[in-house]
Amino acid sequence: MSGTIKLDVIKVVQPIGTIYVAKISPNVLLEMSKVDRRRIEDDDEVLGVQRELRRDKVIQINKYLSSVDATFPNSIIVNTTSACIVNESETELEIKTNEDAFTIIDGQHRVEGFRDIEVKNFELIVAIFKDLKIDQQANIFSTINSQQTKVDPSLNLHLEINNKVYTPKKMMIEVAQSFCLDPKSPWFNEIRILGRQTSGIISLSAFVKPLLNLTYPEQDYHLIRNRLMESKDADLGEFKYDMKRYLFWTFYLRKDQESVFKILLNYFEALALILDKDWLNQKSLLNKTTGYNAIIKLFKDYAEIGVKEKKLTYEFFFEKLKGLSVMNGTINSSNFGASGSKASNELYYEMKKTLTNKN
Repeated sequence: MSGTIKLDVIKVVQPIGTIYVAKISPNVLLEMSKVDRRRIEDDDEVLGVQRELRRDKVIQINKYLSSVDATFPNSIIVNTTSACIVNESETELEIKTNEDAFTIIDGQHRVEGFRDIEVKNFELIVAIFKDLKIDQQANIFSTINSQQTKVDPSLNLHLEINNKVYTPKKMMIEVAQSFCLDPKSPWFNEIRILGRQTSGIISLSAFVKPLLNLTYPEQDYHLIRNRLMESKDADLGEFKYDMKRYLFWTFYLRKDQESVFKILLNYFEALALILDKDWLNQKSLLNKTTGYNAIIKLFKDYAEIGVKEKKLTYEFFFEKLKGLSVMNGTINSSNFGASGSKASNELYYEMKKTLTNKN
C-alpha cells in the first residue's frame, strides 16, 4: 500500500492538543492501522495501550454489522505522527497510506469487526491525534474505558420492548413481564421491571437470559431481526434448531408465548410448593440468579422428558420434582456458595443427584 489519502476534517482544539475529526472507510482504516497491545515477552510484561483482542467480541460485532440498521455513531480514536502527514490545514489532512499510519487508541474491536466482510454504505468517524506519546495514548484509553457507565443489561432488554418486530427477545421479555404482573404468579412483583416500583428478588436480565438460551442461539439475533425487518411475516424456517437444545423455538415461530408462559408456570408452581421454605425467601438462593440458573437447567432436563411423554403439566412437573422436598429450607449460601456459576452448578448437580436417588 502506497500513496496518500486526503481527508476532509474538522479541526478541534482541546487542552491535550489538536484533534482532527473525519470520516473514513473501514477497509482503508484497517489497511492503515496497527494496534499497540499489551503483551508478554521473555516472561516480562511489555506495556502497550490496548488490551488483547477478544475474538468473541469481534464475532459479535461482525454479526451486528449484518443488521440492516447497524451503526457506530461514536468515533474511533487514533494517533498519527508528523512523519505520516503530508499536508494539514484547517479543513484537510493528507496522510501517507502506510500500514502503520494510524495507531488505534480506542475502538480496535469495532474496526476489526469489518475485517474480511463487505458492509455497504458504512463510513466510520475517526478522531485523529498527532504525535501523542505512549503515556498520553494510554491515559486516553484508560480514561475512556474507566469513566464510561456500562448500560444495565436489564435496560437493554426493556428497550427491546419498543422493537417494531417480534424478536425472540421480545417474546421472552413479555413472558417475564407476565410473571411479574400476574397476581397469581409465583413471581408476582419479584422481577425488577423498569418503571415498576418493586424491590424484586431478581433482575429482568437475569430472569430472561437463561430462557433465551432455550429459545435460539444468541449469535443469530441480528440475522433473525434482519429477516423480520424485511417483512414482519417473514418465513424463519431457514433457522432450524434442535428442539432438545432450543425447546421454545417452535413456540416462538408460532408466536405462542401463552404456551411458553403456561409451561413455565406449571414448573414454577410445582417448585414453589415443593420448596416452599426457600421460594421467595430472601435468605435463600433459590430465586436469586444463582438458584434461578440452576432451576432453569433442571427445567431443561425435565422439559425434554415431558416433550417425549407429551406432558408438560403441573402434575407432570410435581411428580418428577417432589423428591426435592428433602432439600426444602437448605438452599442457602452456607451450603452452596453465595454466587457465581460454581455455586449454581453445585446446586443443580445436588438437585439432580437428589432426584436420581429418589427415583
